[in-house]
Parts: sequence; structure tokens; C-alpha cells
Amino acid sequence: MAPTWVGDVVTATPAFRTLREHFDGARVTVAVGRNARPVLDDTPWFDEVVEVTPQDKGIVGTFRLGARLRRGRFDLGVLFTNSFRTGLVMRLAHVRHIVGYTRELRGFLLTDSLRPRRENGKFLPAPILDYFLELCRLVGCDVSNRRLELFYREEVARDLEAFSRRHGIDWTRRVVVMNPGASFGTAKCWPTGHFARAAEMLCEEKDVQVVVICAPSERALARSVAHEARCEVTSLHEEPAGLDLLKALIDRAALLITNDTGPRHYAAALDTPVVTIFGPTDPRWSDTQFAKERIVSVDVECAPCQLRYCPVDHRCMRWVKPEMVVEAARELLEKFPKRPRERPAQKR
Repeated sequence: MAPTWVGDVVTATPAFRTLREHFDGARVTVAVGRNARPVLDDTPWFDEVVEVTPQDKGIVGTFRLGARLRRGRFDLGVLFTNSFRTGLVMRLAHVRHIVGYTRELRGFLLTDSLRPRRENGKFLPAPILDYFLELCRLVGCDVSNRRLELFYREEVARDLEAFSRRHGIDWTRRVVVMNPGASFGTAKCWPTGHFARAAEMLCEEKDVQVVVICAPSERALARSVAHEARCEVTSLHEEPAGLDLLKALIDRAALLITNDTGPRHYAAALDTPVVTIFGPTDPRWSDTQFAKERIVSVDVECAPCQLRYCPVDHRCMRWVKPEMVVEAARELLEKFPKRPRERPAQKR
């Protein structure tokens, strides 16, 4: 059972890979939410993908999903989720061995389990990448390979070429992608005015084109960055790139500048340099040890609060100055240059 959030699904790819390698002769199925399914499209590790829909929630939906999975007659189920409901689904599916963390009082539903680390009743910050891999270690997998990985078809690369022509993205230049949104909540969002100022400074660099991406629900953010910037910025708010096309786009980009959200992990999986701006969240939870990432943050007394919406003045993000982000961006552009028109490395 795959995680819920897009970034967590990407972070789970080393776990998916080692399960496939360890159970080489087995039939491997992944159950993943409809919203995150495109993340796993074209991966070579699964024999079947079961799409979990909104209709699979609630009491009736839980029993319905359990019945759907029961047809697979699974010997082993690994839960990369923490909810009681997904543990119950595995039981309803008659899975013989169910592996997961003892969270939300679901320990009695599991046949093999781990306890998350706590201190004084609170969970200790630890990389979710290791959190997932420890479940794989429990079933005998080699967890030494921690590299995130994504795949996409040649067809998606061709779609990107057509998409780029429609929006004027010039891949002979150094394309810097900016992501001002975050589905977790507005607390994670760096101000659009700061993104705009950073875009202005980067546009002064030779052969740099700034492209602003967004989810359909974040169109206003992308539009605002382009409107506030006193330079030419390409905003994709009129046609947001889907999660599949986003793989090819970030793969081709020279650099990504983003809040702590899903595209950040796309960059790590596709070996694209990334500057990540942190505020309310603790970087220790999502650390992937990606050598081409630079984390930019400021020390404030109220962070990390892990809140979705800031109840005060959002100082943890407002006080991160555009100059700080641009300094990190310039360092990555110089240290890890991508050649113009370089072909993607992760196509299948």
C-alpha cells in the first residue's frame, strides 16, 4: 500500500525497488491513490497497479477495497501508510502476512510490525526514506540503495516537446523551474513576491529562462509570480503540467526552486539540482541526502511548527530573502551545469 502524498510516493521508490529485487519471482502489486498514480507510471517494479479512488473511503469503500484486493490472494502486504483503515483493508483482503508500523491503534491488525521512535511521547524526527526502508529490512530486503528513482516513456518526452512549443520553453537555454505551491497548506509557501524577486535576479544571468509550474489548484500563485516579476517569466497556469509530464519537465530543467513539496523529490529522483525553501516543516523528516540539493531556511522561535496554516505572521518563510535563494541557485547552476538539449536519463 503506497503512501498518500506525492512526495512520499517518490520517497518510497527505493523501498519499492528493493521489494521487487528481493521477491524477484513473485507477482508484485501496488495499491496507490488516484491522485498519485501518475508518479508510478512506467516503473518496472510492479506487475499490477490497483488504483484507490475516493469511492474506496468510508465504511462501505473500505470493505469494497478489501474485496478487490482479496482477489489477488496476497501472501504479503507492506503498509507504507500509517492509518488504521489501511491495516483493516489488508485484513479484509485476507493477506497472510501484514507488515507495518504500530500507529493509530492498529497493531493487532499486523502480523509483523515496527514501533516508530518516540521520546517523551513525541515522534523523533527521522527521514521518511529510512522509515520506509526499515519495513523492507524487516522482510529480509537489502536496504543499502537509497536512491530515489522515477521513469517515463518516450511518448511523454515527445509530449513535453509539443508542450514546450505551446508555452515558449526554450531548452537551448538554462531553464530554471519555480514551484510556488504546496498542497500541504499555505504555511509551506514562500511569498510569491519573493519568488518574483528571485526570478528577476536569475533572469540577469546568461541564457536563463524562468518557468513557473503549478497544480490546477495553484494557478493563482503561478500567475501572481509572473505578474509581480519585472522580467519575462513563463507561467504554466493556463495549462498546468500533469504529474507524468512534470517528470520530463523537471528532468530537462537546469534547476528547480521549490517549497518543501512533491516536485522537490521529483528533482532528487531525476538528478536535477534543487533549492528547497523550508519554514514550518522539519527537514529531518524528508532528508534524502541528495547531493545536488540546497536547503534554505531561517531560525525563528516558532519553527518548525508542522502546521498547515500559520496562525501568526509567517516569519519562517517571509524572512527567507530572495538573495539567499538566488545565492544557492547560482552555486548549483555553476557546480552542476546541464548541457543544452541534454536528453533525459530516465526514459523507458
